[in-house]
Amino acid sequence: MKMRGGLLALLVLAIATVLMVFFVLPRLGNDTETKTEVAVPAKAPATTPEAKPAEPAAPAVDPAAATAAASSKMGRLMREADGALKNLEGLFASGKVPGADAFAAAKTSAESALSALAATDLPDGIDQGAADAITKARASAAKALDLLKALPTDPQAAGSAIAALTKALLGEEAAPSAAAATTPPAAPSQNNTETAAPAAPAAPSTETAAADKPVPKFDVLRVEPDGSTVIAGSAAPGTKVEIIDGSDKVLSSAEAGPTGDFAAVLDNPLPPGDHALALRSVDKSGAAVRSDEVATISVPDKAQGQLLAMISKPGEASRVITMPESVNTGDKQQRVAEQQTAAAPVATPDLPQASAVLSTSAPSIPTDATAAPASPATAAAPAAASTAPAEVQVTAVEIEGGRIFIAGTAPPSAKIRGYADDALVGEATADASRHFVIEGTADLAVGGHTIRVDLLDATGQVAVRASVPFDRPAGEQVAVVAPADGAGAKSALVPQDLSAFNAQRNGLSQAVGILSNLYADGKKPTLDALAAARSATELALKSLIEFRPVAEFAPTVARQVTATAEGAGKALAALQAVPQDVDAMGKALPQIRALIDEVLQMAPAAGSSDATAQAATAPAASAQTAAAGGNAETAAPKTIEQAPLTASRDSVIIRQGDTLWQISRRVYGQGVRYTTIYLANEGQITNPDKIAPGQIFSVPSEALPNAEELHRRRLRGEKID
Repeated sequence: MKMRGGLLALLVLAIATVLMVFFVLPRLGNDTETKTEVAVPAKAPATTPEAKPAEPAAPAVDPAAATAAASSKMGRLMREADGALKNLEGLFASGKVPGADAFAAAKTSAESALSALAATDLPDGIDQGAADAITKARASAAKALDLLKALPTDPQAAGSAIAALTKALLGEEAAPSAAAATTPPAAPSQNNTETAAPAAPAAPSTETAAADKPVPKFDVLRVEPDGSTVIAGSAAPGTKVEIIDGSDKVLSSAEAGPTGDFAAVLDNPLPPGDHALALRSVDKSGAAVRSDEVATISVPDKAQGQLLAMISKPGEASRVITMPESVNTGDKQQRVAEQQTAAAPVATPDLPQASAVLSTSAPSIPTDATAAPASPATAAAPAAASTAPAEVQVTAVEIEGGRIFIAGTAPPSAKIRGYADDALVGEATADASRHFVIEGTADLAVGGHTIRVDLLDATGQVAVRASVPFDRPAGEQVAVVAPADGAGAKSALVPQDLSAFNAQRNGLSQAVGILSNLYADGKKPTLDALAAARSATELALKSLIEFRPVAEFAPTVARQVTATAEGAGKALAALQAVPQDVDAMGKALPQIRALIDEVLQMAPAAGSSDATAQAATAPAASAQTAAAGGNAETAAPKTIEQAPLTASRDSVIIRQGDTLWQISRRVYGQGVRYTTIYLANEGQITNPDKIAPGQIFSVPSEALPNAEELHRRRLRGEKID
């Protein structure tokens, strides 16, 4: 019985084991797999939908904000690239050739700026116009960068290609290169008959035609302290002339008439600060030509601040149009009151035969040394008076690689020929402030050399000669200067104010010429064009009325300045009495023009006859004749032996087209630090915005720590020291 019960228990256990192994365990395994398989699909749909909706949850891009940010960044990069290229171009101004180190540094800086511009990303969400502008700017930067990298490492060889860089950046390169950049190279070869190949020459022809047209230029620039600006000039006839700022924003526009003249008043006054304006003429086909000249304007932020307006062009001297009040202010009138005699007659010599050109240029007032003598008796007086300073003198020599610059002083308008070790360097003419700069090439080794300058008379013969030895220091850029106590160490005997006065008279001549041309051949101008030309003429007359002679002016010149101001007052009163009407101005114009012509005729034209040359060489001729016992034809010219020039590490010769701003940018990296140079040479500089070629300036090696603050103080009209 017990055995039967044990067998039954074993049987039940065996059955349970079989059920567990073959039924229960497999079912448990299947349930686990089923749960796993079900869980995976359930998880995937849960994750996939959650990941995709998360993307729209990000903040939406504001197109206006994105466009503004992108435009701001592009504008900054464009200004940096343009500034770097202009800095490089400035090294070659006036035919100069920089040293290899200076050239390499400027080139590297320009490459960096252009690379940053060319590599700028095109952000998403900006409007199409901004996108097109950024794309064009990147392409232009890439072209300019390619041109820059292709420049030779030798500065002498690279000089001729520098000007093309800025044009490439501005998209103004030659038409063939523009066409090559925008047309796929393979297109013409794939289908010579059906592709748009004929359209390719169309773009070059438009741009070429634009390049052949006259480049727009400034003739009149008048700026008021509140920023109100009148601009007149010339461009291709029939074109639209746009006045643009540094970012190519159009400030105003005008139509050039049949003679090419135009006049415009800016739509809004310029705000306080510094501005750079250019001209761009656009013809009916859309081809544009940009001016080489740039108008630099500093508008004061206070009514009593100093206003500056000047026109500059690479390779030429800057034309200062409006100067700070410190150059010629009312307090100078008191200094010369003793020199003026109310009863003294005003000399009004006859005009030269070419006086008809008064419509486009005013004759310059000569200095006492160059004034046309009224009689043989008075002709000898200036000659005798001018024997005090040396007739001709070398004040400095500067060497840059193979280039040499000889600076000196001589009588105004005198022709000077320069030599280095008896090898001809070149010729120059002394300006109204007695300065000259002779440029040329000379391979001068380290060691002793001699510079010679010859003052030529009216026949081209040597009247006076100056000779000076010097030791050439080692280096690519070196300078040697005359001792500080030399006869030529004094600043110019002819004040800068005289040149400023002549500039004001030229401005009046150009303004009235534009006004007259509006009515030429029976034409009737538009009211806007008349308003601009009339405003320019009124401002020019006011400038002459407010001008005051300085103590250094000779009495004759001072009386001429005063008489000019009186005549300008009469002309201004007559002009302001004319109603603001086209027909009324047309009727009154002959009388207005006659009054203004009288104003412009109140001084003899410099160089109108041989009197200037004769006066300039009279001292030399007298000395030569005396030394030779009256045999001037066979005597050797008078020779002035100067003390040796001495090396100077911090001196620079001012050359044609130089400004303190450019020199500061070249030496200190920023033009705004020019106040350092101004304060170091304050005794020579009447007006920091107007320096004369041939002057010798000391340039400190380090800029003043507060140089930029001094600039801001000067713009506010405060005294800087």
